[in-house]
Amino acid sequence: MEIFMPKILLLLLLPLALLSGPAQATYVVGLGTGAMSSNEQEFFEATKNYLEQKFGTNEIQFMQPVSLTHLKKLIEEKKIEYFISSAGFARSLSQDGVRELLIYAPTKKGTDRNELGSVFLTRQEMTVRTLADLKGKRFTSNNPEAFFSHIVPLAEISYAGYDPKKFFSSVSFLNKNPEDLLQALIDGRTDVVALPGCYWETLSAQNKEIREKVNPVLVSSTSPCTSSTRTFPNWTLSSTKNSDAAFTRKLVTALLEMPFSKGTASWSVQMDLSSIDGLFKELKIGHFSDYRPWTLKEMLQKYSFAVLLFAVFLLGLLSLTLFLYLKLKRRSEQLVATLRAKIKTDRAMKEAEARLMALQKISTIDHMSSMIAHELPQPLGAVQAYAEGLLRAQNKQALDSQTLTEMLIKIIFQTKKVEDIVNSVRNYAKERKLKKTPSKVNGTVAEAIQDFRFAFHCDNLAINFFRSNAEPVCSLSPLEFELAIYNLLKNAKEALEAQNVKNPEITLAVNEDKDSCRIAIADNGSKVSDDELQRIQVSMSSRKSAGLGIGLSIVRSIIQNHGGKFSIKRTELGSGITCEITLPLFKAEHSQEIKPDRTIEAHTK
Repeated sequence: MEIFMPKILLLLLLPLALLSGPAQATYVVGLGTGAMSSNEQEFFEATKNYLEQKFGTNEIQFMQPVSLTHLKKLIEEKKIEYFISSAGFARSLSQDGVRELLIYAPTKKGTDRNELGSVFLTRQEMTVRTLADLKGKRFTSNNPEAFFSHIVPLAEISYAGYDPKKFFSSVSFLNKNPEDLLQALIDGRTDVVALPGCYWETLSAQNKEIREKVNPVLVSSTSPCTSSTRTFPNWTLSSTKNSDAAFTRKLVTALLEMPFSKGTASWSVQMDLSSIDGLFKELKIGHFSDYRPWTLKEMLQKYSFAVLLFAVFLLGLLSLTLFLYLKLKRRSEQLVATLRAKIKTDRAMKEAEARLMALQKISTIDHMSSMIAHELPQPLGAVQAYAEGLLRAQNKQALDSQTLTEMLIKIIFQTKKVEDIVNSVRNYAKERKLKKTPSKVNGTVAEAIQDFRFAFHCDNLAINFFRSNAEPVCSLSPLEFELAIYNLLKNAKEALEAQNVKNPEITLAVNEDKDSCRIAIADNGSKVSDDELQRIQVSMSSRKSAGLGIGLSIVRSIIQNHGGKFSIKRTELGSGITCEITLPLFKAEHSQEIKPDRTIEAHTK
């Protein structure tokens, strides 16, 4: 019976234990002492009251403010779950599992930067103009963990290029309130101290002795408070590694919903602690305490394989560079030799061109005589025809003054053409450029046709002329161009006569394309073989059995001097030859007078 009694009592007490539930845990919030302004003290007191009211004192408990050294010990001994301190202090314990949850926002918007800087303080009689003036002085702080009183000043010294460990002659710690630092400075027990800028402004405003005997130095900014250093995030609420995740979520939610206190301050999740990480990296403290630049030996040991690969790649690159250099040098030498050969060839070509020019001068005499032989008969024949007409009219006594005047005008005109031909030959001999003017192609071709009719009796020859409706305008030397058309008509007529064509016919057509004007002169002569067509195209000799055979050559020369092209091909119907002239259209850049058509009609049959 005695054996079963304990078991029976245990069964009776078990329902009571289940009904009572588990014991409610208590979460402790620590608060580090520091240089708080009156607004910050009121805000943290309001935070304490709000959380105790929302969760109850059985679930959450706030400790009295303790020194940072004591606060760090409580965190290490896992006696607190949450704490409020400077962001720098919390960040220095990140390797111990501390995580920043919320940051103090001084305004209602929650976007203003909660950042402070430290201010260097000395006695009034000390003269400090640059940071170097503080070198060798005595420096005193609260304790080694004080972020704005110790760590930030040393970082500023390091940023300036000095060694913070050797900058001051001595560094001491009072482990007391910040006011004690100022008293030590006034008493002469130290030369330099540092405090958060806003806290200094509050103390100096409240204490006349401090205001008269202590002087802020190296001030670089007065916004939001006096500062001699860079600014860093200030107050944060952080959790330790023994905090409860579920309660942490409820705690953060409650603080974000906390009503705004006096001064419209609040808690915010918007925090950027990268500047603090940079400070720790600069001083090699906190989670950067093991940070140090790698030595070359360590890098080679750790990345030996990669270094080997890189060395092989570099060696290959150098080898390739050397190979390309040698190849480029060899190719450069070849290029120099080629250039020298080219210079020699060019010199020989210039000598050959000089000899060719001499031959061309000799050939010019032949061309001049040819031009005279081809061109002078046309106007002279016209003069002869007009003179014979006058003589016949005189013999018949049918010559009146009007007819005489018209015939004399025509004779003068043809005589002027003779003069133009002579001048053209002279210009050709002197290699002068043609004097070209904007001219209407229809009218110029019509003039050539009329001159041709006057020079030859064309009773048995049909000449058809199809004008272009677009009235194309080209830059022409009228006399030279008329002579070219005249020569082509003459060659076609003589070829038709030599072939005894029954119904000889010559057709001229002027057409305008987008950028050019085409003049086609076709005859209905006999079919031309491929060999004969090739001979005419290459040698520019006509189909006449007699003659010098240089009329087409002169035509081509005239057309080329006008910037045009001259070609010979079979007529589309299969018989006869078509000579085609292509000239660029005139594009007026300035207003230029276009030579009008002369009142001449090209009769068609």
